[in-house]
Amino acid sequence: MTIEKIVSSSARHGGSALPRIDYLDGWRGLAIFLVLQGHFFAIQGWHSGRMGVDVFFCLSGLLMSRLLFQRRVPLTTFYKRRISRIIPAFLLYLLIVFGIAALIGKAASAQEVVPTVLFLRSYLPADFHMFASAYPIGHLWSLNVEEHSYIFLSLLTLLPFLRGREGWALIGFGLLTIAIHLAYFNVPAIAPPIEYWVRSEVAATNLLLSAGYALLRDRTAPYVRPWMPLAAFALGSALYVGSVFPWMLTMTVAPFFLAFAVNHLAEAPRWVQSALSWAPLRLLGIGSFSIYLWQQPFYQYKRYLFAGLPGQMLIGLVLAVAIGFLSFYAYENRVRSWLNRVW
Repeated sequence: MTIEKIVSSSARHGGSALPRIDYLDGWRGLAIFLVLQGHFFAIQGWHSGRMGVDVFFCLSGLLMSRLLFQRRVPLTTFYKRRISRIIPAFLLYLLIVFGIAALIGKAASAQEVVPTVLFLRSYLPADFHMFASAYPIGHLWSLNVEEHSYIFLSLLTLLPFLRGREGWALIGFGLLTIAIHLAYFNVPAIAPPIEYWVRSEVAATNLLLSAGYALLRDRTAPYVRPWMPLAAFALGSALYVGSVFPWMLTMTVAPFFLAFAVNHLAEAPRWVQSALSWAPLRLLGIGSFSIYLWQQPFYQYKRYLFAGLPGQMLIGLVLAVAIGFLSFYAYENRVRSWLNRVW
């Protein structure tokens, strides 16, 4: 079986309201590539791991906007699809992580487990610092942002006075998240929560701006030249170089560039679309959720799991991707396809 056939068969999860676009799978693959590179082969001064998450948020905003505000997918269908996409793999991961911890005598407390299961750990961390947990669950903050955003976007569809104005409203909410971020950072009277930059009212900026712009892009598309999406992505990427630009710019300025880039990939040069449509990159994108879940233990414990071994970073990366794909093919893809079929 060729890799193209593997990619094609891996992408079948049941019917969808949106056509599958190869270069968007590749964009998702780029997102998980940046996360893996940032974790296992970090480049000093480049916040590539966080950039990978933000790249994914922009794609998620684009797709959710098309589903909810353009296609007007019924909310029952929308939630069934989100549940089949996220919940089975997420719960399996937590079951194994917390189950192993219990077996070795380090059982997690209810204060740790319950907020994690309910996507509330960003707001109710068991430790003073959310990332201080001994369990490999620090990366799940991004799922909190995703789930909270799904709920928020779906509720907006119930407001009839927003019909036809959702794009501007979403951009307004994206600007509000930037204002909240700046207030947490600059206003002494506001006591910012610990690690506030991963809370949804701050971290959803990329998703909201991309979702809003997705509803307005047709007005600007005739004026967009092929070089513009590429330049926007380059400028957005540059802002994640912390040795040159302040960290704040990754969350206040970069989202505009990344949202523009993903929404105008259709106008990008053909070679960019072809590069993102490269089959291995698309395959990485299709399996990205399971890979994202399972890379965390190997990243967090790599110095303990592979102590004394040469190339421990490479070993950790290979195992993370291998276990991620195993989870995808043996469990996530099968359960998702079955749920979509029976629902």
